[in-house]
Amino acid sequence: MEAPTGQDPATLIDLFCRKSKAKASRGRSGKREISISAQETRGRAVAAQLGLIVRHVWREVGSASRFSSKKARSDQDAALRALERGEVGALWLFRMDRWDRRGAGAILRIIEPEDGRPRRLLFDNGDPDNPGIGLDSSNPRDRKELIRRAEEAREETEILSERVRTTKSHQLANGEWVNGMAPYGLRVVLVEVHDEDGDIIEERKLEPDDDPAGDPADPARTKAQVAFDATYTLPVRKGLSGRSVAVMLNEAKIPSPSESGWAHATIRDMIRNPAYAGWQTTGRQDGRSRRILYRNAAGERVSVMRPGATPILTDEQQREADQAIRGELGVGVPKDGSAHDTRPKHLLTGLMRCHGCGGAKSWRGTGYGCGRHANGKPCPAPASVARKSIEEWVHFRWFARLTNAEADDPLVYAVAERWAARVQPEATEDSKAALAALTAAEQALARVWADRKAGFYDGPSEAFFAPALAEASAEVVNAKKAVEASVSRRGVDVSFLMDPEACEGAWEAADESLRRDLLRLAIDRVTVSKAPYRGAPFDGWARARIKWADGTEDPEPSSWVTTR
Repeated sequence: MEAPTGQDPATLIDLFCRKSKAKASRGRSGKREISISAQETRGRAVAAQLGLIVRHVWREVGSASRFSSKKARSDQDAALRALERGEVGALWLFRMDRWDRRGAGAILRIIEPEDGRPRRLLFDNGDPDNPGIGLDSSNPRDRKELIRRAEEAREETEILSERVRTTKSHQLANGEWVNGMAPYGLRVVLVEVHDEDGDIIEERKLEPDDDPAGDPADPARTKAQVAFDATYTLPVRKGLSGRSVAVMLNEAKIPSPSESGWAHATIRDMIRNPAYAGWQTTGRQDGRSRRILYRNAAGERVSVMRPGATPILTDEQQREADQAIRGELGVGVPKDGSAHDTRPKHLLTGLMRCHGCGGAKSWRGTGYGCGRHANGKPCPAPASVARKSIEEWVHFRWFARLTNAEADDPLVYAVAERWAARVQPEATEDSKAALAALTAAEQALARVWADRKAGFYDGPSEAFFAPALAEASAEVVNAKKAVEASVSRRGVDVSFLMDPEACEGAWEAADESLRRDLLRLAIDRVTVSKAPYRGAPFDGWARARIKWADGTEDPEPSSWVTTR
């Protein structure tokens, strides 16, 4: 049970219980560890011996996964922060391995707190029969030992990290698949080999996946066959683009790797993935989505296939497929080899949303179209709209809303905030920092009064209340002055957007980039629905809905209800 609120922190203790979730290799026993519940029992026994109340039990069952390691680190950090902030008077841990990366620094922040209030860090004694305290930060004799062990744990963590990097480099050069999952159409198999000492070890290799692909029209069709068709037969023999391949697979109702539908980007990445030709990859280290061919120290490619397995593609087939889609990939790329400018070039790029699926609408030919539909993914009502129609409509609504707004309209405040961030970015950051400092100061003042109400300043502690209150109050006053000063420095004038003539003049004088920014001062999103029939005249009131910067949104057009 958790401790009731209002308790003196000096009477409270937290428990931190941790257990690894490592899996044993074949033929080898896993490391036996005391269970979480057993650790908690020992910790509660220690708390009872000390006359402390258990406030919270931090439980962590970790594994080698990235998510689990981050979760474990955040839980441990949270437990330490609670102790450092004085929310509890003590923290009990079963053991000290995999300790905070700060090493001795984490111990010193506890045994030498800035506020001078004592805190205790307790570790189990390791006796299986008699739970007790092995190390206690409040004991001067344990201080040196705690610091030494903390540094050893930090060094062990660094050594382990280096060992993992070295092991991964060896596995890459040895042709072992080091990623968690295999590409679609391939699967990971364990191959037994003899190491230099003659011991049998297992290496992760790839082979074609002969599991059913889930093709309703051909239940016997395997994932490896679908991968071959997607990466070679359809783009090379049939001349289909990546988008067309994705559409065909979605229409055939073949489950995609993510089970969220095939996309042209998935097809493109499969075609360019060296693993389909049997070669080792280094992951996405170029900052893009494609896999990179791995080469060893001698500059040679390394096979990642199990002995006797045939890759899904030959080198020649992969080159043919890459050439088949390269024209599709090269659209808009400068012929002189210079970097491709990926900045938005159209007025509403980034603002548009499709009513059918809620996804973004991207530029398509002469207007804006549903991005999911363009990428070969399903959309119940893919909406397209001509550039001239929607851009004129959005500009009309933007102009009308701003020029008819009163000075105290929340939208005007939102526009002023965004305009200030554009023309005075440094002052805006100063203002945000000042507001954050004011919030923290007000919270500190509230805690002082809460502590007074809870009785923490009763009796001998009464003498500490007045200084604490004065200090917290002074912090609030200073923070408010800083906010007022930052606001005065950040004052901007957006009245030109509220005057029809000045607003229209500013729009006419602006280039496309500035016009994009002007629209985004007041508009967060523009959602457009599908036309009632092909060739229908554009009706903005019936098909478009704008979400404004003040959080308000246009009423939903009545026609949307009937089209869902």
